[in-house]
Amino acid sequence: MDQRFYKITAWCLCAGLAMNGFAGCGKDNATAETSESEQIASATTALETVAETAAGTSLSETSVATEISEMTQTQETYEVIDLESDVQQYANTFITNFVEQNFYDYDRETADIERMIDFVHLHLKINAHDLISYAVKGDLDYEVFSIDDVQRVASEYLGALITEEDYAALPVPPDTFGDQPAGPYFEDGKIWYEASDGESYNCIGIVNSFLNPGDGTLIMEFDVYEIDIDTYLSLNADEIREYYALTSEQAENDPTLTKVRTGTARVGATQSGGYYLITYTTADVIGS
Repeated sequence: MDQRFYKITAWCLCAGLAMNGFAGCGKDNATAETSESEQIASATTALETVAETAAGTSLSETSVATEISEMTQTQETYEVIDLESDVQQYANTFITNFVEQNFYDYDRETADIERMIDFVHLHLKINAHDLISYAVKGDLDYEVFSIDDVQRVASEYLGALITEEDYAALPVPPDTFGDQPAGPYFEDGKIWYEASDGESYNCIGIVNSFLNPGDGTLIMEFDVYEIDIDTYLSLNADEIREYYALTSEQAENDPTLTKVRTGTARVGATQSGGYYLITYTTADVIGS
């Protein structure tokens, strides 16, 4: 998802929306959406101090990817943020929004618009499926959603501003099968993806280290766990969200969880206590 989207002015415009980004995860949109204000209210006080500390300094022009690769050597110089219960749940919920859709390595400096919209598509499909409508074009079935929802989700989670010119540059959805990507496509003022089903989104993220390097960003080190599929299918949205409150130690000892990857995310912090993703990397756990 091209650098033109990531000018500082766009960051400032989008930062105020980032606070809502932590409450989306869940299997059922109705419960996920109605619990949003409650989740944010419980964590805001604790997170405001954390975010103000990080946001009070300017973002370094040094490559974020380079900084992350050097993090293990310099970690001892970073401020360690206490993962008290509210902060733990808030951070776990944020990172799970990416983990649950098997999100792969990301750098906002190089991501293109398609990558951003891919994230939005799966986020809506998992957490707000009532915002997706279905359409038929020729031989193909499509999942369709509004530009307003793309702009809202991209702002909340990625701190990104997507323009009308960006959408207009996307191809129109084809009407026959062929060697083509599933999407994104643009037509009639909406985003289109070829419809699919049968996927399972049973991964969660548990943050085990939360660091402030003092450059205006925060670093989350996390583990990716798969919820046992039979357990996952038996849970409702509220029961799934109970996993978001787990500490690293509790997750390790939970018999319904299997650790499959480890990861690091660098996030931007806003004065209101919200976060948006800057970089994200994961690596498989050997033997998982």
